Parts: sequence; structure tokens; C-alpha cells
Amino acid sequence: MIKFFRKIRYNLIETGKTGKYFKYAIGEIVLVVIGILIALQINNWNEERKTNLKSQVYIDQIINDITKDTLNINELIEIAKVDSNSISNYFSFFNQGNIPIDKLIDSSVNTNNYYFRYIPVNNTFLDMQASGNSNLLNENQRNALIQLVSQQEQLIIIIEKLISKSHFESGERDKFLGYPDNFYQKLGTSVNENNKTNWLIHQHLKFKSNLDLYHFMELRGNRIKEKSLKTIKILKGELIND
Repeated sequence: MIKFFRKIRYNLIETGKTGKYFKYAIGEIVLVVIGILIALQINNWNEERKTNLKSQVYIDQIINDITKDTLNINELIEIAKVDSNSISNYFSFFNQGNIPIDKLIDSSVNTNNYYFRYIPVNNTFLDMQASGNSNLLNENQRNALIQLVSQQEQLIIIIEKLISKSHFESGERDKFLGYPDNFYQKLGTSVNENNKTNWLIHQHLKFKSNLDLYHFMELRGNRIKEKSLKTIKILKGELIND
């Protein structure tokens, strides 16, 4: 093709058609420029297509993370409800009054009062931020995810504080009846009523910390679920902002 154009230029010069030569040369330059622009545009389209595909892969993974996190929250809320009911039933029993302290201790020991930790599933978005790929999301998508992560982190902080309080009360409680539970029995000695009372006081405080844990898990967990649903809609383009 280049030889063909070059031959035309030589013929125009040799025949003395200088004006036509310059017009042809200008036309040839225009064609070259147009060809370059078209090539650049095609390259831009290809790069944009690759970027959109990469962005969609991230979005799909983030939605998958949010879905898993929601299922995790649902499970923790159900655990919280069961243990909260167990503790509430114990306090109903305690509030009847005039119950021997040994029976109260036995009842409290058989009460579900476990704690749990909330570990959010948000690795994809955190990895995007760390790798500088968060620009693959638009501003609304980034803001929604940042707000969601913030709510998740707040729940983690609340839970950890309440677990620490529960641990503290467990330690204080065990000072009065010892560890293991049959500590004094193995020593062949009896436990005085004051020790039993103090043990029960700290057991109640432990229950209180756990009730707070269950309450905030349900309250904050449901807020995160609502935010997660809106965030998924934003990621899918079904909602501009929340």
C-alpha cells in the first residue's frame, strides 16, 4: 500500500502536476491521521471493555461477600435470640424470690450465656482499596461500601467491648467458688453464703453483658443488613444512592 501511494506521488512530480501533488499529499496525511484516530478509538474501546469486565468481576465478588455476610449475621442473630431467651427465663425464675441460693446457682450454670464474635465478610472491597483498584467503582458505589464497612467495624468494636466485660465478670465470679466448679468440694470444705452471693452477683453482671451483646448484635446486625441490601442495589445500578 505504501509503495502504491509513493508511486502516485512520483508520477505527479514527474508529470509536473505540483498542485495536484500537494493536494494529494495533504489528503494522504489526512487519511493517515484519520487511521491513527480510528486505531486509538478502537484501542480505547478495547481498554474500556476490559476495565468494565474487570469492574463487573469485582462487583460480583463484592455482592457475593455481602450475601455471605448477611447470612452470617442472620445466624448470629438467631443464636443471640436463643441465648437471650435463656437468660431472660433465668431472671424470671430469680425474680420469683425466696429461692435457695444453691438452686439459683445451679439454674444459672445451666443457662445459655455464650458469646460470639462478628467477623464481617468484606475482603474483596478491602483488597480493592489496598491495591488501588477502588477506582473501578463509581463514586456512589464506593461511598455505599465505605459506609457499610464503617457500620461493620462499629459492631466489631461494640462486641469486643462487651466480650471483655463478660470475661472480666467471669474472672471475678470464679474467685468466690473457685475453679473447677467443685473446687471446695475437692478440698473437703464448705462454701460460705457470702461467697455464694458474690459469685451470683458477678454471674448476673456477666449475664447483663451478654444480654447487651445479644441486643446490639440484633439491633446493629439488622441495620447492617438494611445497608447491605441498599448497597447491592447501588452496585447493580438499581439505586443511585441511599
